[in-house]
Parts: sequence; C-alpha cells; structure tokens
Amino acid sequence: MMERKLTILYGSQSGTAQDLAEQIWRESKMYFFRGNVLPMGEYDVSELIGERFVVCVCSTYGQGEEPDNMKRFWKFLLRKSLPNDSLQQVHFAVLGLGDSRYPKFNYVAKKLHKRLLQLGGSALLPVGLCDDQHDLGYGAVFLPWINQLWDELGRIVPLSAGTHKLPESPREFRWQVDIANEGHITKNISPDGIDLYADLKMPNGFQTVVVENRRTTAAEHFQDVRMITFEKKAVPWCSGDVLYVRPHNSKDSVDQLFEIFHQHEFGLDKHTCVQVKAIDSEMPVPSILQKPLPLVAIAEQYWDLTAIPRARAFAVLAKNCSNELEREKLIEFSRYEGQEELFAYANRPRRTILEVLLDFPHATKSLTLEALFELFQPIKPRAFSIASAMESGKLQILVAVIEYKTKLSVPRRGLCSHWLKDLQPGNMVNAWVRKSTFQLPADNKTPLVMIGPGTGLAPFRGILQERELSETPTSAPLVLFFGCRSSTADFHCEEDLKRMEQSGMLQLFCAFSRDQPEKVYVQHLIKKESMLLKKLLIENGGYVLVSGSSKNMPQAVKEALIEAIGDAQHIEKMIQTNRYQEETWA
Repeated sequence: MMERKLTILYGSQSGTAQDLAEQIWRESKMYFFRGNVLPMGEYDVSELIGERFVVCVCSTYGQGEEPDNMKRFWKFLLRKSLPNDSLQQVHFAVLGLGDSRYPKFNYVAKKLHKRLLQLGGSALLPVGLCDDQHDLGYGAVFLPWINQLWDELGRIVPLSAGTHKLPESPREFRWQVDIANEGHITKNISPDGIDLYADLKMPNGFQTVVVENRRTTAAEHFQDVRMITFEKKAVPWCSGDVLYVRPHNSKDSVDQLFEIFHQHEFGLDKHTCVQVKAIDSEMPVPSILQKPLPLVAIAEQYWDLTAIPRARAFAVLAKNCSNELEREKLIEFSRYEGQEELFAYANRPRRTILEVLLDFPHATKSLTLEALFELFQPIKPRAFSIASAMESGKLQILVAVIEYKTKLSVPRRGLCSHWLKDLQPGNMVNAWVRKSTFQLPADNKTPLVMIGPGTGLAPFRGILQERELSETPTSAPLVLFFGCRSSTADFHCEEDLKRMEQSGMLQLFCAFSRDQPEKVYVQHLIKKESMLLKKLLIENGGYVLVSGSSKNMPQAVKEALIEAIGDAQHIEKMIQTNRYQEETWA
C-alpha cells in the first residue's frame, strides 16, 4: 500500500494562506494522511523530489509578487539546472489567494502550477483561484476545491478495505494548552511589561518611538486622519516603501473578553498563566507562544478580538454545544452550503468574534483553552505606505482612522487605525520595512503621473520629498492628481504640495469633491488634461502610479486615462510593461 503522506506548504504574507493550509492539514487527518504543514521558507526544498503528494497554498500581492516566506523556495525551483523530470513522481495541487481587481490576479499560484508541471510533476486538479472580491470570500473556491482534492487523492490512494473516512478530524486542535504554574510570572509584573513579539526578528525590523501623532483633518470633519511621525532608525527605506506594524487590541475588547470568561465561570482571569505545548512535530508551537504567558498578554497582542470569524470558528463553537438550536445554526454556518447565510450574518454587518460569542452563549460556555486558540485568529500585521523620504530624517505614515456604522448598534472600528490613533509620543512600537510594490523608473528624467486621492497621497509625498531633498534637482515632469472632500477640511500635506508647486517641481491638480454644487473627482480632472497626458505618456514614455482605495477609484481612473489619451491599447501596453502600476487597499 502506498504511504499516506501529504506535505502541505504555504507562502503567506498576511496569514490567510497559512490558515487555509492548516485547514487542509486538519482535514487530511480524516483520511489518515500524515505530514507537515510548513511555510515554504522552512521546508528543505531539495526533499521535494522524494515527495509523493504535495499541496501548495500561496497568495499574490502587489504587482504579482510572491510572499516573503516563499521567495527562497521559488528561487530554487527556477534553477535552470533542474532536470525536466525531477518531479516525475510528485502529485501536486496548488491553491492561490488573490484579488481579481489586480491585473496579475493569482499570478504566483499560476506560475508555481506551471513550473511544477515543467519539472515533471502531475497536477491532482486545476489550480484553485480564490478571489478576495467574491461575495463569499475565499471560501467560494476553497471549499469545493478541497472536496475535489480528497476525491482525487482517494482515487489514487484509496483507503484499505474496512477503513472509512472519519466523521471529523482527530486533530480538532493544533496544540495542547495547560494552565501553568503561576510561579513563572508573578502577579506584580505588569502585563504591559510583556512584549510577545520582542524576540521575533523580522527582516528590516526595528523598534522605534512615536515622536508626534497629529490630526491632519479639521476638527469638525467627519474623518480623523493622522500623520504619525516615528524616530528615524538605521533601517533604510526608499520612497514608496511600506511600513508594517502589528497592532494591539483595545482595552475595551480585552475587558469584554474577560467579562465573557467571568460570566461563564471559566475560572480564567487576566493573570492566569498558560503554557501552549505541541502535540506532535507536524504542528509546532510558534516561538512567541513557547513560554508560559499570562492570558492578558495573549488577549491583547495575539488573538484578534475584532476579526470577523470564518467558517472554521463556527465549527469549533458547534463542537461541544449542548443547545440543539445553537448547534444547528453553527453547523450550518460552518458548511459550504451555509456560506451565504454566514456572509449575511457575519461579513455584511462586520460582526466580530466577541459579538458572536455573546450571540451563542451555550456554545461559548463549553469552550476550552485549546478551543480558544482555534477560535481566535492571530492579529495580522498591517501595512502603511511611508509618507516621507529617508533624507527628511523622519519616518512618517498617513493613517485614516476607520469607524463606520452597519446595522449593528455599536460602530465598527478599525483595529489598527484606532490603536495608532491612541499612540502617544514616547510610546515604543515594533515595526519593519518592506520594499514597495511600486517600481519607479531607473531614469530620473522619466515623467511620473501620480494619482492619489485621500491617504493614497502617502507614497507620493515620500517620492516628492525625496526629489525635493536630493542633491541633483529633478528634471522630470512630476504631476500629481490629488482628491479630497474639501480644500479646508482634509487637504493633507497642503503646505508641502503648494511649496513644491510654487518651486516649479510639481504640477498639482486638486479635486475637492464637495467644494461646489456638483461633485468633482480626480477622474474628472484627468479627462480635462488630455493634452498634457498625451505628451507625458505617449510621447515621453511616462509612468502612471495610482494609490488609494481599491473600491471604484482604480477603475474610474483607468477609464478616464483611456478617454484622455484616446488610446485604450496604449494603456493596456503600459500595464503589461509595468509603466502603469496600482497600489490599492480595501
């Protein structure tokens, strides 16, 4: 009988690909497979030749880039010296996570699938292309894809006679969690003194201090936008690069969690110390959780208490739920057939995991420590374009504080933006810098047309500041289309932009959408500037950089540019040759 070993590898930038890879691993146990689930960067890629079954889950971000923890793996696979039959005994499946608004939708998964075929591997099934834009999220593709995977594997390595698929995974939980001896951590250490991520070394990581946290919008304006200045560190950055931070939950969310524990008589309080232990080598404990920790540190820095729960969370809640009604509803939400109902219950109103716990008290009552580590997703890092040049001596980001209403009575709040808003000068922050997805022209004489409404201005302010402070004055035409609601309420960096305009280094076009009876957006101004844009983009080979909200703006801008230069094919060619780039966010 063929050995039932399935290796699951993931390339994950924000943690979602890791979540899906772990779900595949958990389900594989129902079919009696064994094997590790690992980031591609931690897998010894020379062992790939000896594998029988491999599943790769990978995300694509920016302009078709692979995640950091996949780069080494990918580089190895691209070696010219690898024979075309290297992987002839490997059966593989690739699942991609992407966003169909980007021209290079799921580019990394498609490339990986193609390369594994070139090296002689056989595909178990077509590459799965999950789309963040789908109404039902990634689950719409993932759930049918994974069912097809088990069918296909069952055909190649059927279960031996008399053995049947298990009704549920015997590895319901990743780890064992015990209450630790309090002696490790005394009550009088303030939990604030514990930094879970202190020893986690990120590439280009550093600790920095908040210097200033200034509101850039008028006090009466509905939107609070912050220019946050950090102390400049030795870690270098280039204009357009991105700063990553990992936020903490608010005190209110943490208090609410312990209130839920108290109501259900869990016997857990903020000072309860827990020790997370591996059950086996297939699912190691992350380094940050390897020592005994007070629950309050985990609740504040590790569990995302504001996350919208996925299907998996409802399966965990259903597990030991004693109430029939609650259990039925939870099981429905956890199944593929119930994804539309789940979307209406959780995603549309942006219901948080804490609110779900309040909605299902019987299920919550039966939770265990192990289940809590399955239920809560880890807090994911958040990225912000750096809004200043290295030469300025300041590291700055421009942050819109997210708060909005849904049908739920309590306003929804962005976890990271509210954490950033509350930072005070002198606060320490762990951060790291990553290369921008913008690739600027090597030649400083190439014209740049930058389009950045709202906080989309951030990377362009960095680029402009760098040009302004450089030894050699810029000779390239620099054009910025900036849009906001009002010239008096939310004109970010107004002084800088006007100074650069007056010195002649920048041509500035501002759309203040609410300053006149009819609304004016950046796309309206773009259409008006057809002479200028034809000259810069067609005659002089200029670049277009678009930054800001990914909702309707990128498409409206593209249509306006096509209208302005009167040549849709030229814009398509610019996209293909990377002279038209977008960096947008939801």
